[in-house]
Amino acid sequence: MNKHQPMMRWRRFALGAIKFILIAIALLFTTSVYAQGVEPRWFTIKTIDVKMAGLDPIFDGYKIVQLTDIHARSAMMDRAQLEKVARLANQQNPDLIALTGDYITKGASKSEEMLGNAFSQMKAKDGIVAIMGNHDRGEDSTPLERAFAKGKIKLLNNDVYSIDRQGKLLNIAGVDDVWMKRVDLPKTIARLPDTGANVLLAHEPDFGDFAANTFRFELQLSGHSHGGQIAIPFAPRVTPPWGKKYINGLYQIGVMQLYVSPGVGTTGPPKARFNCRPEISVIVLHPA
Repeated sequence: MNKHQPMMRWRRFALGAIKFILIAIALLFTTSVYAQGVEPRWFTIKTIDVKMAGLDPIFDGYKIVQLTDIHARSAMMDRAQLEKVARLANQQNPDLIALTGDYITKGASKSEEMLGNAFSQMKAKDGIVAIMGNHDRGEDSTPLERAFAKGKIKLLNNDVYSIDRQGKLLNIAGVDDVWMKRVDLPKTIARLPDTGANVLLAHEPDFGDFAANTFRFELQLSGHSHGGQIAIPFAPRVTPPWGKKYINGLYQIGVMQLYVSPGVGTTGPPKARFNCRPEISVIVLHPA
């Protein structure tokens, strides 16, 4: 054996290892740039067709644009981004816009003007309804309520908003935040009319198990989970309490359907998205 062969093999191994490490670093850097700088700003418009028992044919094709988890003033949701969200929502020509919580991460007073301006730009035939999320109820929410007022948004704190079409009703119920113990489901149900199809807005998706057991709702719309934000294949998604069971997409819970939107904003750490783009959710209703 040539006495230089072991040294040559070692050099090849070392060069191969260095090459592998450099490629791994480059991939990690590229992925990080994409996850923090590209995907959080790359909105997808997703249409979800939902068949509802009890929905009168007069509401066939009724379009609800759901926006959730805005997290204003975060690194990924500045004024320009939020105005883009409003434009994209309007472009869907919605019958109703439903806002399902977490308009801030913290600092409601600092976000009031920004949110109020964006809300005032949103347009829908039957108006805009909203509920609060855990971040919103984690501090004084008065600035958010003023922002809603500027946008003429109906805040559903355990309340119901009914849309009437020639005497036929579509009832939009909204519960206050579950995690912060502001929810009052019996009060909300008591305000439901005796007729019409019922949609529930609840920020936390895992509340769907409780809502479904009432047999009063055909559909629940939720956010909160962000879809996990980081969706690595074959790896579990990290989600908050009340967002562990239902994470992203359409689910069937008994007689009730649940749609969980991954939302338009980000929170963290890490304040990034990977394989889980921010979403403008377009819910199109049809009679079953």
